[in-house]
Amino acid sequence: MAEKLVGSFFEDKWDSIINSLDLEAGSRRAFDVKFYKNADGRFNKNIQILVDAGYDKVDSVEWINYYPEKHFDNLCVIEFEKFTRTKCARAWISRIRPGKMAPLHQDIDDNLEEYLSQGELIRYSVFISKPTIGAVFICRDSIYHLQPQGTIIEWEHFMDWHAGTNCGLHDKYMFNFIGIKNV
Repeated sequence: MAEKLVGSFFEDKWDSIINSLDLEAGSRRAFDVKFYKNADGRFNKNIQILVDAGYDKVDSVEWINYYPEKHFDNLCVIEFEKFTRTKCARAWISRIRPGKMAPLHQDIDDNLEEYLSQGELIRYSVFISKPTIGAVFICRDSIYHLQPQGTIIEWEHFMDWHAGTNCGLHDKYMFNFIGIKNV
């Protein structure tokens, strides 16, 4: 397995964080809206891979991102920094509704150079929903399903190919964190 399970975090607090989200206020990603900033075009190849596969012609591609301080309290980010002994470069909560998916992709972020200039990056994902049948996360060649709430995985590389899908009956939420090592 390329990723590794690294324990559990905040498992008794995620429900209250999820419940505090204004479900309509997140930043929606889908092909029918501006898909990514991609300011300088360097991620055009990644986007073209999805277009060539036909994902721009279906309405099943959608995920919603929520950001600290804008959509939820930054406390979990601060606590996660302590837990991982890193400094946060970027963090967000992602939501995939039933019947929706985030197809296989690498994250597009116009600020990568800024993060990398501060040190080596490491990425974690935390399963923050209660486990439900059909809520699936894929990272490289690993598939995660029915993970206990609060379970953390550490990615092999912060830019690994990954996907999420929800063929279940309840929204799927994950906390995503890219940290700067040893600061």
